[in-house]
Amino acid sequence: MHITYTVPAWTAHHYQDKKAVRACARPWAMIHPDPVHKAVLLCHGYTGYPGELIRPGIDLYEKGYDVYCPRYPGHGTSSSDFLASKAEDWIGTAYDAYAYIAQRYENVSVVGHSMGGAIATIIADAFASDQLVLLAPALVIPNLPVKTLRFLRFFVKRTRKSWQPDPDYRFYYEGDEGDDEYLGSEYWSYQFPKGLWELERVRRQAVASLDHLAADTLSISGGLDQTIPVEASKLATEREKGVNKHLHIEDIGHLMPYDKNLDAQNRAMAALVSWLEGER
Repeated sequence: MHITYTVPAWTAHHYQDKKAVRACARPWAMIHPDPVHKAVLLCHGYTGYPGELIRPGIDLYEKGYDVYCPRYPGHGTSSSDFLASKAEDWIGTAYDAYAYIAQRYENVSVVGHSMGGAIATIIADAFASDQLVLLAPALVIPNLPVKTLRFLRFFVKRTRKSWQPDPDYRFYYEGDEGDDEYLGSEYWSYQFPKGLWELERVRRQAVASLDHLAADTLSISGGLDQTIPVEASKLATEREKGVNKHLHIEDIGHLMPYDKNLDAQNRAMAALVSWLEGER
């Protein structure tokens, strides 16, 4: 793996974070010493960070792809930055990253996890990308109280929820000591009505993009996923345009790129790579 954290400022035209970016959340790229003609843009999830997608990056790099993973504004810094950022900042950063990559490679594919799957759908449609892989894409979110959020976001900043670090997860990123605990205290210990509303805005735009999305699409759902139902992957792949496939892995959860079940994680990552390699 040849990783660099010296990447273009894809957030330059979007919300500017006030707090420092945690080491695990730095945007990164894996670039071969000799030029290659194919690249992949990876899109992380809601309240997530680029370090979560190191595993697919490694697998794709080893297959000859250069890989890029931007960080959305408001992610990996602080909850105050998160609340100040919007859907346009998140989508716009991914858009600017793709535009940068597309100028340098003959072929650019897009991979997204959770909300990143919704953003990846928007980007693949906007740039007419040939190939798209979605991991538990946030195209259907049953537990999102949209009607309540429409009004609650103006009055409630955040509400506390239970979160505890789980030592059974294996992370692949290079980070600071205490990254997980810090981000847990800033992000995952709360529900943010405004943030959830912005997530809903991303979801709606992604669903609208499906009407004319032509990319060959693989969408992977998990039998243990309690966040995104199988219907989301069906929605992404039951389209007339493109060659599409829905893969359901019964023993994997929502956090596919670093699922605690290493065997299931390996199967998901192998399917991702095979799809981009043209195996249909």
